[in-house]
Amino acid sequence: MNYQEKFKLALREALSDTGLAFVVNVPLNFLLVHLCITVWQVGTFWTSVIMTSIFTVFAITRKTYVRLFFDERNRKKEEKRSQKI
Repeated sequence: MNYQEKFKLALREALSDTGLAFVVNVPLNFLLVHLCITVWQVGTFWTSVIMTSIFTVFAITRKTYVRLFFDERNRKKEEKRSQKI
């Protein structure tokens, strides 16, 4: 696999991960802001700590599963490519 093919796969993974992050993080952000301000009534410092902690856990989990998905997908493509040769 040459550099351009690797770059294309990496770009596709990065765009997919970023799109998924947007879809998950926007509603999560609204929910967390509502909980911190209205329900828990914490200040700005603790709102920031809570949100950063939760977003970090979600990001690590999301990125792990996206990486596993793309690794499996790329492995299958390589198997098909090697069988054609």
